[in-house]
Parts: sequence; structure tokens; C-alpha cells
Amino acid sequence: MALQDVYDYFRSYDKSTYEVVACQGNEPTEEDVAAFEKKYKMKMPEEFREFTMSPLGGLFMEVREEVWPRGKQFDIGPFWSFLRGIMVYGIANNIPDFLSLEVRTKQLRKEGFKGYIPFLQLIGNGDEVYCFDSNGNVVLLHYYESDEAEFIGGTFSECLMKQIEELEERKNRKLQQMDG
Repeated sequence: MALQDVYDYFRSYDKSTYEVVACQGNEPTEEDVAAFEKKYKMKMPEEFREFTMSPLGGLFMEVREEVWPRGKQFDIGPFWSFLRGIMVYGIANNIPDFLSLEVRTKQLRKEGFKGYIPFLQLIGNGDEVYCFDSNGNVVLLHYYESDEAEFIGGTFSECLMKQIEELEERKNRKLQQMDG
């Protein structure tokens, strides 16, 4: 699977089901990305560098409220039923803090996780973040449970497409429950 599969998906995704926001028009330059890497002394995989400099960099994707209503305070349900979207951190100019690769990396470093660059998190799961380790490997950091990172492997685009497919499955399951 390649980055092209990600781009193809977003050319034809269901706009009535998903709210998608990205940096479109505020893409960082090669110099911006290189400055980030120099600051954190880590080189990001080429595929992620390309993605973050594309119009899709700094990606926020969530099932629309009218399709999958947000849980209310004190709602109870299976964990998956709160995972309504995906955030891919970026370096775009004027990116909101919640999507900023810089802000998120600083947070992880402050918490003692110096060998990681966070790149993807599921909306609704504050306990785990997908990262690149110092060798550019895709890992899942369980940072509230432990300081362990689970090796995931594969590429950035494979990880992102897998998370999109799982979001589609969760959305369909939620819709079946609501209809049921």
C-alpha cells in the first residue's frame, strides 16, 4: 500500500458521513520539516514527510454528529463506540494546537518520551498515540499505562489506511446499533 491509496481515498470519501479538515493551502515547506527534524534530532520517514507537506497534512477526520451522535457525559458503552475519528498531526502554518506535531511532540517529551515523534491518534482515545521511533518504525505508545511502545511495523500510509478502515467498521457497527 502506498501514499497514493490515501490520496485516492480522500478524493472520493463520503462527505455526507465524514467531516474532514486538513491544512490545504497552509502546507509546510521542506525547510519547515527539516527544521522540525533538526530541533527534535529525529528524521521522519519520507512518506510521512511527503504527506505532511501535502494538502492533507494536519488531518482531522470525524464521523459527522448527525450520523453518529457524540456521547453525553456519563454515557456508558463499549470502548470502540467512543472512537469517532482520526487525527494526523502536522506542521502546517497556523495549525490548531490539537493537530500540531510540534505541540504534541513537546507534550510527549515533557512526559519523558524523548525517542518518539507522534503522528496519529484516534479521537476518543487519550491513552495511546501512534509514533515513529528513532529508527522510523511505526509504534503504538501506551503512554498512560506504561512507557512501553508496541512495535506495529509497516508504513505510515498502511497505518493510516488501517485506521480509516477500522473507523468505517466502527461507524457501520454504530449505525446498526442505532437502527437495531
